[in-house]
Amino acid sequence: MKDLRILAVDDDKAFQMVLQGTLAQLGYHDVTSVPSASAALKVIRNSPQLFDGFLLDIEMPEVDGVELCRRIRAMSVYRKTPIIMVTSLADKHFVDGAFAAGATDYFTKPLDEIELRARLQVMRQLVDERQRALDLLDELKSWSDLPKSKVKFDAPLSVISANWMVEYLAMQNHLLTLNRLQLFGHAAIGFTVTNAAEAFRLTDHVGYIDYLANIATVIAETLKTSPFSMAHAGQGDFVVLTNRTAVSDPRRLQEDVRAGVGSYQKLYSSLSLPSPVIQVGTPVSASIFSQRAEISSLLDRARMSAQIGLEEGFSPQKQRD
Repeated sequence: MKDLRILAVDDDKAFQMVLQGTLAQLGYHDVTSVPSASAALKVIRNSPQLFDGFLLDIEMPEVDGVELCRRIRAMSVYRKTPIIMVTSLADKHFVDGAFAAGATDYFTKPLDEIELRARLQVMRQLVDERQRALDLLDELKSWSDLPKSKVKFDAPLSVISANWMVEYLAMQNHLLTLNRLQLFGHAAIGFTVTNAAEAFRLTDHVGYIDYLANIATVIAETLKTSPFSMAHAGQGDFVVLTNRTAVSDPRRLQEDVRAGVGSYQKLYSSLSLPSPVIQVGTPVSASIFSQRAEISSLLDRARMSAQIGLEEGFSPQKQRD
């Protein structure tokens, strides 16, 4: 298995030594450690090879980890690279800002080997997914029609580069890191493209990704007044994680999303693709007494809520009644 090339940034030399030693025990040996954001940017600029992932301490003097994350994301070659933030328990309130800046995940100090292993497994999966996407693009250059079998309809896809778009796996992992009070303040909302399978059948990989990206953009524009993150979960399903009180009327939200999608009708027709039929589910939240198994299923329940909604009356006809 290819060793990941990791850049770790932390101004605490003692923690750097512990981190590097733990990474080596876990099988990660290609690690570069630097003490500041400025040193990190210099290493990134001068490195002949790209890094596979970053571990950034949030609290650093001068330029902090959140701003460093934002600067790394501004580099086109690192727009999709996993960035894991490192924070003390006392500074976890900075995590939301880090996700807004483009962070993929985070773990807390003091270092826990099991937690670090889990975060690095997410990093490796994201790196592997990115490599598969690059391989597909290479194949696209040599094929006039990319085989559809290369893209699985059921699999989560990275459909657009935006600070609110995250990997589905990272969203699942983020939920599991929240404490009960933080989790109680969140809600998950499912969006189902009920005719996504038809669009998948009628176009190639690039066309299907563009189709989903357009839908994701419409959803984001509809939700722009509220902080949120979004992930594509496969099968034409999207899940949005937002504030518990952000969406009080899912029927109105569905109407607005459908109206936004409808404005692209001519574009879909010109591409011989069906106009997306969007189904919005009822927001799903966790109880402050939720068990870990319930938390793990929160996103699945949001998707199911959107799918069940079609059978329980959230149809275009009933919306107009």
